[in-house]
Amino acid sequence: MTTVRVKLIALVLVCVAPAVLGAILESNASKRQLLDQVERRVDGANRRFESELEEYQRSSRLALTFADLTPRFQKALAERDQERAKRFIDRLAEVYKYRVITAADAQGAVLARGNADRGGVASLGPDTSPAFAELLANKPLTGLISVQIDGKPTYALVSAAPVHNEGPQVGAIALLTPITSRYLEYLEGKLNADLAISVNGKLVAATSDHPAPQLKSDSTEALIKKEGEKLFAVKTFKPKALQREGLVVEATASRDVTEIHEEKRRALLIHLAALGGVLLVVLGLALRFASRLGRTVQGISDAAEQVKGGKYVSTPVIHTGDELESLAVHFNDMVRGLEERDRLRDTFGRYVTRQVADHLMKGNMNLGGEMVPVTILFSDIRSFTSISETMHPSALLDFLNEYFSGMVESVMHHHGVVDKFIGDAIMAVFGAPVPEPSDPLNAIKAALEMRTRLDKINIEFKRRGLPEIKNGIGLHSGRVVAGNIGHSERMEYTVIGDAVNLASRLEGMTKELEADVLLSEDLYVQVQEHVEVEPLRKIKVKGRDQEIMVYRLIGLRA
Repeated sequence: MTTVRVKLIALVLVCVAPAVLGAILESNASKRQLLDQVERRVDGANRRFESELEEYQRSSRLALTFADLTPRFQKALAERDQERAKRFIDRLAEVYKYRVITAADAQGAVLARGNADRGGVASLGPDTSPAFAELLANKPLTGLISVQIDGKPTYALVSAAPVHNEGPQVGAIALLTPITSRYLEYLEGKLNADLAISVNGKLVAATSDHPAPQLKSDSTEALIKKEGEKLFAVKTFKPKALQREGLVVEATASRDVTEIHEEKRRALLIHLAALGGVLLVVLGLALRFASRLGRTVQGISDAAEQVKGGKYVSTPVIHTGDELESLAVHFNDMVRGLEERDRLRDTFGRYVTRQVADHLMKGNMNLGGEMVPVTILFSDIRSFTSISETMHPSALLDFLNEYFSGMVESVMHHHGVVDKFIGDAIMAVFGAPVPEPSDPLNAIKAALEMRTRLDKINIEFKRRGLPEIKNGIGLHSGRVVAGNIGHSERMEYTVIGDAVNLASRLEGMTKELEADVLLSEDLYVQVQEHVEVEPLRKIKVKGRDQEIMVYRLIGLRA
């Protein structure tokens, strides 16, 4: 029963496992989809960032060109007129509100600044402006440069150009946007991503929601990383517009996917919980079914073992309403059928002997017969009429049954078949329905045992004051017709033929020849090596032309 349960549980687990595996794979697929979504978003942010930088440079170049073409500004720089230079820078600052605009003379000294403390952009200290004369070297500059903000080194986007006055350089103008958190948060709305900027592996600035510098993608693909209690999808890219010799600029875009991941995890847990609930229900049903199956099978197995040993025991019927219940019911029907068959055979055997009963129970019940070699034994009580006249009928039946019991047991002990009782006579056959080579000798041994049993029966009868019995036994071997005789509704299995008549004739001559057991020459020829006999004389038998020799049986050879 345990094996059945284990197999059913294993079957249930095997059936549920693909669903669990599918849920896990679905979770992994969701994670991959999330990464793909982040990857697309970061790639878009990268493109928009590059576009923003290009737009920044175009806008800056327009301002630089305007400054280089304005005579008043040129003259202000040439004459180092801070007031006029300041007025020009202020007008330019109104247009570029979020850029620090710086103007310097040809020696790099700062003459004017704009937006130094406006627009939320940190101010540039008066001593931290780049040395324009050395920096520009009479040519425009765009990209990323190192600057000082509030005394701290940092980086800024710069667009700078020399200013000329009819040929010679008279100064320079620069538009700078410091890389700060405020600037990146300004870009966040356009890029739709949290950003962190690092230069040569060192963090420069990051938005407030970016987990920098702890998180950084070390590959070109988006990754999911954990920071504290949160999960972030991150990807690092290198903006082409910011790369300069000696500088490696990296931008790391991130997205807080904690809530999305939790939703996916909750969905997975709900899915797994549902599967678990289904699994528990299925396992419960499987265990219940396994228990019923196991009890039914075990009950049938135990009952079958007892039936095998000859005990007809029914199995308990568990009401399942399915094939299990039907199996138990049919098994019990089969047991009852076997019990009825054996009871019928036992009852039948009391009338036709066990061998014939078995033969007929196998279905050999058609009218007709076959020629078989047999040995016939006839036994009869001498002077039975005078004995019966002195006894009460019920006492006479008891008397006969006790005698018959001893005689029948002798026949059956040596594999003979009691064909019929004819009054006080017994007709036994050795070789029908199934002939055996030992049938003639078995008939001799049965006759000798009947002689011995009769002596013991007579001793008991004498002790009880009952008449002493003497009997005569005739034995003959020959071929007879064995089969079912009668009507389809009332048949009898028996043997008929000349051999039967001759055996009966020999039994009738026992008193005349003063011998208790006589056997024919046909039988003696077959058993002469095993028996001691006394030849008596030849007799003439009705239906035969030749006389036959008759022998008195003495016993078996030593």
